[in-house]
Formats: sequence, structure tokens, C-alpha cells
Amino acid sequence: MSLTDAEFAASQRNAPTCVVVERFRADFPALLRRCHVSVSQAGYNTVLDILAARARAVLVPFAAERETEQSIRAEHLAARGACVVLRENNLAPATLGAAIERAGAGKPMDLSIDTDGARRSAALIVGMIGK
Repeated sequence: MSLTDAEFAASQRNAPTCVVVERFRADFPALLRRCHVSVSQAGYNTVLDILAARARAVLVPFAAERETEQSIRAEHLAARGACVVLRENNLAPATLGAAIERAGAGKPMDLSIDTDGARRSAALIVGMIGK
């Protein structure tokens, strides 16, 4: 989901002084390592960044138009204690605040995931074709 420039500017203006609203940061992984709680959707790259940073997280998976990928990913992580999930249809200031409190009260995630999928996939394919 992409905000228009006007919507983005309004988000920045309306944010409390302790909240920074930005579209993109090249140093996002470094910021995650220092955050108290990350609030994000559950896209593949974002989740990998969160896991690599061992950040406490609230995931609000994108689920419009019958999308299931982010919800499945978020639920699997939540089942392992790696995040708190908040559904889009339950997103409100009070529910988000409560989810942030729950995530912040937990331990930083300690979930080891192999992120070397390209190398492992290539090795599996080579093994299947017998070379």
C-alpha cells in the first residue's frame, strides 16, 4: 500500500513528537536493531530484516483482496513467539497500543532462520538432477 504525498504529509503532521514517520530508510536494518518494538506489515523482506535484528515486533499483515501470504507468515511467527499479530480489520489506536505493549513486554525474538535460500535451493536442485 502506498500513501499519496498528501496522506504522507498528514501522517507526519499528526504523529506525536516521539514518533518519526518516514517512507524509506536505507539504514532500516540498523534502526531495527535499536528499536524497542517494530510495527510493520509482514512482507517477506521486512520480516527477514526484523528477524535478523532480533527485534520485538507487531505485525499487521496486508490481507485485502483475499491476500493470505503475509497473514500466513505472521501467524507462523506468532506461533513461535516471535511477534504479536494484529489483523487489519482490528487495527485501531487502542488495539495497536495494546499490541505494542504486549510485544514490548516480551523478550527480543530468538528465532534462527536460514536466509541462504538461493545456495540451498541450488544444492537441492543439483541433488535432484543427480549432478
